[in-house]
Amino acid sequence: MKRVTRERRLTAAEAARYEKIRNQVDLEKPKIDARIRGRLAARRKVIAAKKGGLTLGQRIRHAREARRQTQVELALAAGISQGYLSQLEQDEREPTLSIAVRLAAALGISLDDLATGAA
Repeated sequence: MKRVTRERRLTAAEAARYEKIRNQVDLEKPKIDARIRGRLAARRKVIAAKKGGLTLGQRIRHAREARRQTQVELALAAGISQGYLSQLEQDEREPTLSIAVRLAAALGISLDDLATGAA
């Protein structure tokens, strides 16, 4: 977080107050981030439903289930944790390009097939 500079120095009371506020923000940030991720996941599902398609997470899950793999098996093959794969399948997280490439390889499909749902 970028700190604001002032022409005058803060008093001890002001500095303590600002430090307390910064600490509160730091404590609440994970909850806020989780709430935002949940809203984004819900929005992605609505957009995918309007387009008549599946979300990326749903495509990953369908490809995995079509190959009769468990989350643990796919996660090990892709070099990610099972928890992270679960978050991807539930559209709580978006994979990086390198993770998407590894998932596609572990599923035995092309990245394009994973992205478009042609798998």
